[in-house]
Amino acid sequence: MIDFENEHLAMIERRVAVLTEIEKVLFTKRYRLSQKHLNIFTVQSIAMIYSIWEGYVQESFQLYIRYINSLNINFSELSDEIVVFHMDNSFKQFHQYPQKNTGKVKFYEGLKKHFLESHHQLYQRVDTESNLGFDVLNKLLSQFSLETLNENWEQYRKPNTNLKEMMSDLLRYRNGVAHGGDISSEEKVTQTVYNKYRQLVNDLMYEMHNRFMLGIENETYRKKSIECVDS
Repeated sequence: MIDFENEHLAMIERRVAVLTEIEKVLFTKRYRLSQKHLNIFTVQSIAMIYSIWEGYVQESFQLYIRYINSLNINFSELSDEIVVFHMDNSFKQFHQYPQKNTGKVKFYEGLKKHFLESHHQLYQRVDTESNLGFDVLNKLLSQFSLETLNENWEQYRKPNTNLKEMMSDLLRYRNGVAHGGDISSEEKVTQTVYNKYRQLVNDLMYEMHNRFMLGIENETYRKKSIECVDS
């Protein structure tokens, strides 16, 4: 069985280390960058934070899927959310039903083969929609029967900016850089600004770890048992 806890913590620690190194390079004057290069790299630093964050989410869910697969659970015993996730991604015909008869037959044959087997390796990729904000993250957590996040969470609440708004700010800044948009209206990337988003991603990575571990502890990946109530 996969040692999810330790593998996942190691994954987080690697990314925390990279985020720290970026800060050292750009803001501690340890490296003698010219002002021109410093200006270029500081603008890109928030996009780098986002890239590390999105990669973490992808890799985390892949590890969680591998963990569930390693349990060899009967497919019918998995939670409805996970079953729907797998079927939705394994059979694209659910999104666009075939028009030709040959396509319909192929779809039927695939479904027939699927339901004749009791065990399946779950689909391995999740869709971050290349815009990993608050709603997309909660959608992914929900697809795997994991507890979702609240907009007002920990220190991310009034009088501070709430979690949804902070994630939206990070995403907006990343999109402005990545898509060549106008970022002149955004915050100048100082060490304080960089640390704000670095801390956001660090907090989210460890909180997601907690939610994965709760899912494992409570076996939320399994179908909920229906309790019989005497009439």
